[in-house]
Amino acid sequence: MEKLDLPLAEWIVLALMAERPSHGFAIAALTAEGAEIGEFWYISRPMVYRSITRLVERGLITPVGAEEGNRGPQRMIYAATRSAKAAASRWLSEPVVQLFDVRAELTSKLLLLQRRGSSPTRLVERQRVVMDEIEESLGAKEHTGDYLTRAIYAWRLEHVRAARRFLDAVDVEAAQPAVKSG
Repeated sequence: MEKLDLPLAEWIVLALMAERPSHGFAIAALTAEGAEIGEFWYISRPMVYRSITRLVERGLITPVGAEEGNRGPQRMIYAATRSAKAAASRWLSEPVVQLFDVRAELTSKLLLLQRRGSSPTRLVERQRVVMDEIEESLGAKEHTGDYLTRAIYAWRLEHVRAARRFLDAVDVEAAQPAVKSG
């Protein structure tokens, strides 16, 4: 299968469908404001359903049944195809290459890996390599140009350093044994 180029919302919906067959309402509940995924990356219910439509059109998910809704019509259940599951797993293991994608895409990947019970260690290691490359590129430009250019590079370097601290925190927490509450 060729490398997929999907918007973040479609990747998230696909990754959730790759976990287990589901319907749009259940996915929308996970991505709603304040919900497990939505607390960090909100996807509106209409966007979830649009994403499902696009994933079906691309042959990445297929309808596998229906479920009676508590109120309203039946809910169509979809499952990810085998190749789509593999693509979602590959996507979850790939570091982001743009600094501005750390906030949304990387955090979403980490949340989805956690849902799967998968260690983030490999992704964090790979992401550190990318951060090294970004920092090296910015560092080479840090002292060039006028005052505003230098300030912008300094600001971006601080974002790299913040991303590193975030990765360190994820790595440390992931290495800790799970503590059961209650």
